[in-house]
Amino acid sequence: MVDECEKDIRRCFDAGAERVSIDFTEGRLANKNDSRNPWTGRDMLQDFIDLNNRVLDRFSADERRNIGVHTCPGGDMDSVHSKEVPYEKLLNHMFKLNAGYFLIQCASEDDREKVYRLCGENSREDANGVAQVCFLGVINPLSPDVETPEHIKNELVTAAEYIPVERLGATDDCGFSPFSRDEKPRHGSPDFARDVAMQKISARLEGARMASEELGV
Repeated sequence: MVDECEKDIRRCFDAGAERVSIDFTEGRLANKNDSRNPWTGRDMLQDFIDLNNRVLDRFSADERRNIGVHTCPGGDMDSVHSKEVPYEKLLNHMFKLNAGYFLIQCASEDDREKVYRLCGENSREDANGVAQVCFLGVINPLSPDVETPEHIKNELVTAAEYIPVERLGATDDCGFSPFSRDEKPRHGSPDFARDVAMQKISARLEGARMASEELGV
């Protein structure tokens, strides 16, 4: 399995990808005790971290600067599967992954500043030769409400109080339509959701530009 994962990542780079992200949605879910899912409740988070590190160890530090990890509590059908799990149970351990960057769901959290603090405390300047960059979710794709650039700028400026600016970035909490038959019930329809997604992406780009200007980077 590790061989095949390495092959997938290298083929993405060979095809021209600048960066390759590993989906680690199971990270938060691994801390959930749910009788409907027999593998949850078995404290498997460290096993998942160890397994992914076996893949990451196949790559040099220069390569791992462009290999990242995405985490969120789910996003299909405008719903989540593990958001009730305290986020610190994941974030206190996730940065043991020797990845170069992390795409971290945050915009939909009730206490975003706590996430910024946890990322600042746990992300590593040297993860086996690579500095870990935190791309924080400033856009909630599960909501049709479009965030303003000013809101995004303010979130990033606040995050910079905890995370070094050279290791801070912005992203979306999750994909805007992760499955081909996603009905997007909160948005009303997939067609409307696509229009909203483009507005949200534009707001993120402008908000990140404003934050960069204010932070002098």
